Parts: sequence; structure tokens; C-alpha cells
Amino acid sequence: MLVYLANIALLLSWGYFLLVKHPSNKNRKIFCAIAAIQWILISGLRSESIGADTENYGRHFYAMRNVSLQDQLQLCWDYIFHGVDANDPGFYLLVKLFQYVCNDYRAFLFFVSAVFMIPMAVWIYRNSAMPCLSFIIYSILFYSFFSVTGYRQTIATALIVFIGYKYVKERKLGAFLIIAFVAFMIHKSSIVFIPYYFIANLEIKQPYVSVVTAAIVVVTILGRRIYEPIATFLGFGSKDIFENSVGGTGTFVFLMLTVCALAILLYPIIQKRRSDTNFLYNQLFLTTLTTLLVIHVDYP
Repeated sequence: MLVYLANIALLLSWGYFLLVKHPSNKNRKIFCAIAAIQWILISGLRSESIGADTENYGRHFYAMRNVSLQDQLQLCWDYIFHGVDANDPGFYLLVKLFQYVCNDYRAFLFFVSAVFMIPMAVWIYRNSAMPCLSFIIYSILFYSFFSVTGYRQTIATALIVFIGYKYVKERKLGAFLIIAFVAFMIHKSSIVFIPYYFIANLEIKQPYVSVVTAAIVVVTILGRRIYEPIATFLGFGSKDIFENSVGGTGTFVFLMLTVCALAILLYPIIQKRRSDTNFLYNQLFLTTLTTLLVIHVDYP
């Protein structure tokens, strides 16, 4: 815990000196680079006992030494073209390819962290008006998963969100779909981001906002009746949002809905400050709806 608190303290310090005292585009870049390096070091140097799946992924990493590249490629082929049931074979193909470079699991921890943190840092540098706040939000809300636990989801997110976003803005469908396919092979949950390409440019007008609001209300009320089949296919766990109501899933869903509501209320102000409000708001709407995948409520 002290390491995480020290990391946040350092981020605030770098943010003050580089972004507040001496603001410049160069210092924004330096800050994002330093923040990424800090998180790569924390994630890569952590004990294998830290993280729910760290040791389990380690066992899979070493087990892949006994799997030939040809067999793993065949499994990927069968998964794509013959519907063979396999657990994200693209990830284990990546593990096998990595082992041709290095057989050390510690090096793989650094690799996974860098694959996520570098694109995220670049994304924050290019798109965030407040880079320090962006990294603080990550450090508080998301580090425990993306820097500690979910390797497959971590890599898939880096590809489909942080790299794919560039092709969404540039309207390069072919490049985006290639990225989406690779991400899907690594973790199929990345499929939920694909609709973003087609809605990213929708104008934020009152009728559209009303439809989105109605959709959020309907999904929130119906819960698993709508999403459980999708969640099962994507491999999401489901929890009762009222379970452990002081924290966890229910709290996070409540926060997402609150952020979405505030964003809608503040749209006139934000629109005047940014030229990419359509991209940002449509991403927020899609994120809010897909976040509700975790809802699992029994209704009478």
C-alpha cells in the first residue's frame, strides 16, 4: 500500500512542477512518460503473490514451454474457422512468441505492463486536458486490475481502446477492424468496443441524449434479462449490485451513472472547450451501457 501511495504522491509532485509551475507541451510529454515508467516498474517488479491471477498466469506461462508454436497456431485456426472452444488462444500465441525472445516470467510481467501503459500514456498525452488527473484516476480506480491482474483484458484493452481510438478518429475502418480482431483473439470482451467506430461521430443533440438516457434506464431496470447472455459469451462475471453495497460493483455502477449524468448536464460548457466532444461523449455513453454488464439482479 505504501508503494501505491508513494506513487500517487510522486505523480502529484511531477504534475505540480511540470504541468502547473512550468506548463508546456514538452513537459506534458515528460510527465506522461514518467507516470508510465512508474506504473511499469510497480507492475513489473511486484511479487508474484500480488494479484488474483499472477501466480496462475505464471503457471500457464511456464506450461506454454511444452506447447509447440505449430500446435498453438492450429488452435487459433480452429478457433476462428471451426468454432473450437478455446480460452482466448491469441493470448497464449502471444506468450509462445514472447518465449522465443525471453523465457523469464518476470520479463513477461514487464512486457504486459509496457504494452498497456505506453499506449495509455500516449492516449492521455494526446487527449486529456489534465494528464495528472487522468493518471490519478487510473491509479485509484483501475490499477488493481490492469496493472495487477487481468493480462488478457489488459492487452486487449490497450489494442482496441488506446490504439484503436486513433483509427476511429481517422475513420480508418480496415485498420480498426484488424486491431479489433487481434484484440478479440486475446480477449473476446474487446468486442464491446467495436460499435464505437460507428457511433463515434453522432452529434450530441437532445433527441439522441434522450434515447441514450432511456436505454440506460431500461438496461439498469432489466439487468441480467438483457445482458446475461452477452456477459456469459464475453466471459464477464456477474454480481448482485446490491451485494456489499458499501463498495465494489454497485458503487462503481453508481459512479459511472453519476459521471454520465453530470457530463450530460455540463455538455454546453465542455462543448465550448473541446472540439472532440462527439468522440468523448459517445465513448462515455457506450462505456456506461457496457459497464451495466456487471448487473445481476433478480426481479420478482
